[in-house]
Amino acid sequence: MKIKIFNEENINTNSIKSKIVRVKALIINSKNEILLGEAFDTIQFPGGHLEPGESLSAGLQREIKEETGLNIGLNYEPFFLIKHFLKDNINSNHRLLEIYYYTIFTDEPFNISESNLDIQEQAGNFHLFYIPLNKVSEILKESIGKNPVNKIIVEEMLLALAEWRNKYGK
Repeated sequence: MKIKIFNEENINTNSIKSKIVRVKALIINSKNEILLGEAFDTIQFPGGHLEPGESLSAGLQREIKEETGLNIGLNYEPFFLIKHFLKDNINSNHRLLEIYYYTIFTDEPFNISESNLDIQEQAGNFHLFYIPLNKVSEILKESIGKNPVNKIIVEEMLLALAEWRNKYGK
């Protein structure tokens, strides 16, 4: 698994006081389309935060079910990891954010009626859509101007897509 580290402030790992772990899935069908979710004018791969004590596999399974209604197994391995060292300028409680990326190949249709969206996703009018893999970079770049947070999210997604393409030759 390839790892990309963002640590512009040169934060020492010994000063990390908390860790946030997220799992994200590139869900791809046989038509070479990728499933994306959108809320609050932000496009993302399906996924989210792990709950306390939850394994990566269990968190991936839960998040994919909650956001897409898809039932996936537990036998997935991440292909890419992004680590962000986040500086806390107030009290030096630095944090580490880890985002694990997975690939799920399936032609099973998403089923929003089987999903369990949280309050924030509902408030943001969360919805899912497929786009061709050869258009995803363009769509992501176009979304940057819609919400300031998109600049960071799109950068991460493009890195994950590039690594996915390297791994699968697509």
